[in-house]
Amino acid sequence: MLVFLAGAGFNAEACRFTVREIGFSTLSHDIYSLVVIDNTANTSDQKWNRVRDSLEDSNIRLSVLHPEHDVENPHVKKAISDKSLLPAYLLVAPDGGTLVLEQGEISDIVDRVLNSGIRNSLRNEFSEVFSVVLLIEGRDEVKNAEAGRSIIGDCKRIESIMPYMPKEVRNGPVTIRVSAGEFKSERILLWPLGIEEQPEEPVAFVLYGRGRIIGEGVNAEAISEGMLYKYMSMIGADCECGLDRKWMLGKQIPLLWPSRSRQRLAKNLGFDVDNPMILSEMSMILAKETNAELAGDVSFGIETIDLDSAFDQVPEILFEEEVPSNSFKNLILISSLLLVAMVLTGGLILFRRKRKQ
Repeated sequence: MLVFLAGAGFNAEACRFTVREIGFSTLSHDIYSLVVIDNTANTSDQKWNRVRDSLEDSNIRLSVLHPEHDVENPHVKKAISDKSLLPAYLLVAPDGGTLVLEQGEISDIVDRVLNSGIRNSLRNEFSEVFSVVLLIEGRDEVKNAEAGRSIIGDCKRIESIMPYMPKEVRNGPVTIRVSAGEFKSERILLWPLGIEEQPEEPVAFVLYGRGRIIGEGVNAEAISEGMLYKYMSMIGADCECGLDRKWMLGKQIPLLWPSRSRQRLAKNLGFDVDNPMILSEMSMILAKETNAELAGDVSFGIETIDLDSAFDQVPEILFEEEVPSNSFKNLILISSLLLVAMVLTGGLILFRRKRKQ
């Protein structure tokens, strides 16, 4: 009965949006910068406008700097102090981290920044599946295999509780692996995850929405303990489930999100997450919740959080492991039958009293 009451309250007061749906929004959009340092750069050159246009559907923006005109810029200063060969190309993360890119034609550089085999797969999966577990394979093959088995189990557990979540998602979580041979080609994907070389043991990340990361990297031991299941459970919660808003909008990977991806997402969700009215509604919901709960400035950045406390706030139904597949239907049916029986009994008593009169 406790499970039924928790589920009933969960659905009756559910927010219009889930954490997964909020994750597709451009609220708290992480913007990366493609910085070009070139002593022959002319910002009025039409080629830079073409580059800007090619980046428009991504969370990456172009910044063209001249080593003399922009001498005070910290990136220019570092390039000069390092005696970097110009033109230099940098990818700068929202937190200021910098990745030096290989030189080449600007069109090739832009293509590498926007596309890679795994990021293209991720882009195709995000709107179709509940979430993606990105498994970074380590040097230990035995632990890679163990992690893979644990992740499959966690994904199946999520699928088993998806019918009880506030919003239906057609497909459950999927796993995408990054093997040792893909580290070089996936450098731009791995860099914001803090992975610069193949780790000794496997590490996994849960990605959802428009390339957002929920929580932090999960090591081999935590993978075996079911941490990924807990992360994924949060994604299925509604946006007013009591979770700290910092879990709603995890940091993003550099990702191209073209019109065809937006159209497919709108079709699957049943609404356009980029619609200004939808964004405004989402923003008001998050602002209302955060202002009520936090005394300081609102920040949606990832930070270390006590998971035990966080999971205490997740609706009980998400972590109930022994709920029969038809429990809700059976309880609702029983409740309906009891109600009908009470009405019929009351009507019969009233009918008998009238006959006696």
